[in-house]
Amino acid sequence: MMEPSMKTFIFLNSLNPDREIYSEHLSMTKEGGDKIICVNGGFLMARSLGILPDYVIGDLDSLEREMITGEFEVMQFPEEKDFSDFELGLQKALKMKTEKIFVYGALGGRKDHEIINIVIMAHCRVPVVFIERETEIHNIIDEIKLRVTRGCICSLVSFSGPCLVKEMRGFKYLLRNEFLEPYSRGLSNIASDEEIYVKVGQGNLIIIINSDKNKKEDPAAGLL
Repeated sequence: MMEPSMKTFIFLNSLNPDREIYSEHLSMTKEGGDKIICVNGGFLMARSLGILPDYVIGDLDSLEREMITGEFEVMQFPEEKDFSDFELGLQKALKMKTEKIFVYGALGGRKDHEIINIVIMAHCRVPVVFIERETEIHNIIDEIKLRVTRGCICSLVSFSGPCLVKEMRGFKYLLRNEFLEPYSRGLSNIASDEEIYVKVGQGNLIIIINSDKNKKEDPAAGLL
């Protein structure tokens, strides 16, 4: 019998966390063998939701030592290090042979951190999803199929120079066997169906899904 794939959930520190969204997503998605990693202040956010992690990692400078006692492993790193908080959490998840990673709080902090978080996830060769209230970001490993709200705005962004998009389905504007450069051509596409599909031949591509139903169609749409 094939063993179920393991998922990892990473809590990062966020200045504006969507706690309700994180809690709801975790309760709907997490299964028995899945793991939770909290990085630095992400531990406080998880604790406020009544969630206990499997691992707490980082320099832990924002946490009182008595806070981080419990039935979880603590991995402390120097304050001066060559890795961001997200990268520390990601490295731990990859060492555990996880097959999919969900991240809470990746977009709620400083802008330089947000940008680096997106760059790191774009180059990861395991599926990574950033979860926020009105936005999901996915890296695309070969191909991706997602359930979305019809009419939502979806943007494709290349992070590796020319990215070969072999096939797209469920979008208003389509590419087939065309190269997407790291510019604005993939910006503001529209989901024409409740299921979208993208197949990539080469390159690092992410898809950003904006699910705010109150937003009107972006006037910049149609660049494809």
